Amino acid sequence: MPLYNVKFVDKSDEVKKALIGLSKTALRESGKVIRKKLRQNVPIRTKRFKNHIASWVMINRQTGQPTLQIGFYGWQRVRKRGKQPSHTSPWWVEFGTKPHEINSTSFMHYEDIVVGYHARHPGQAATHVLRDTVQNNISEIRAAQEKYLAEISETIEKANRKVLNEDIEEDD
Repeated sequence: MPLYNVKFVDKSDEVKKALIGLSKTALRESGKVIRKKLRQNVPIRTKRFKNHIASWVMINRQTGQPTLQIGFYGWQRVRKRGKQPSHTSPWWVEFGTKPHEINSTSFMHYEDIVVGYHARHPGQAATHVLRDTVQNNISEIRAAQEKYLAEISETIEKANRKVLNEDIEEDD
């Protein structure tokens, strides 16, 4: 999600760091709003699914454009963070599943009888919880960024004051 059309007018490291820091902070605030809304909108039947909700803020090194990504951690990352992962894949909840066969690879042996597991899953409808939450809360996302956008504008104005708009001739 681009932060309006911010362009660097002063190339000093001090101004770059200030703008990058404010941009990332503004996006983090947006991420907090979305994560909170997502936790409220997650289907109740998957209680531990809330542990998978995450957002990432990064700066594109080539363009300098700050980016916010919102998504779900995989079960390995959730466990690594010390939380209980959901048995449901975030992909399945967001995009649904088609009807399919489930065959177990583990078999139970009981007195010369081998018993396996076979089931027919009816499928699951997509909920689009992530997509809908972001689209339905755009105004709240922007409101969370307003404070930092004002600071970014102020930093740009300070940088503009440092730029000399007149030509200076020097004779030696």
